[in-house]
Amino acid sequence: MNKILFIALILFSSICLAAPQRGGMGGRSPQNNTGQPEARAIKAFDASEVAGIFYYDISKVVKKLKIKDDVVATQVRKSLRNYNFKVKEIALINKQNFDDLNAIMKTARTANRPDVTIENNSQNNNPNIREKVGGIIRPIRVKISTLEETLNAELAAVLSEKQDKKWIKYQESIKEDMKPKRPNRNQNNNNQNQRRGGQRRGF
Repeated sequence: MNKILFIALILFSSICLAAPQRGGMGGRSPQNNTGQPEARAIKAFDASEVAGIFYYDISKVVKKLKIKDDVVATQVRKSLRNYNFKVKEIALINKQNFDDLNAIMKTARTANRPDVTIENNSQNNNPNIREKVGGIIRPIRVKISTLEETLNAELAAVLSEKQDKKWIKYQESIKEDMKPKRPNRNQNNNNQNQRRGGQRRGF
């Protein structure tokens, strides 16, 4: 009788140990309660980025361009420091304007849908909002563009042709990363269907 009880206990223990192992072998990606993969959060509107405000990591640029000549490296650092300083001045002067625009766009976005970007938010079709954003952003973009042209001319004068091409490519990649991303159309449709389903269930 004791042997039978002992064997039964061993079998019961092995079943309990095996159960979590089988459950952990699914390897599925995280999903929400609708069975759909979790979507990445959409980047919030940032007026300073839209205006072209950003600063170069000077050490990273020198390393990326593989500048070995000390004289060239010194000139590159000087030009980048000068650019960063002037851009920072523009950012400080317009800090209140940027804060105001961020608040306006946050209100407009949440008033419509929290899952859309500035480009396709119907609230942004309001002429008053477009005029206010454009009136502040456009002049700043012009100033940033002028500083960028000066910087690129200074660097082109000291860099090799290969280094200059690499610099322009690096510069463009930074600006591309700053652009607001449009949400996936299928993602928007899924979000709309979820909201409609929730409304129907509420009745």
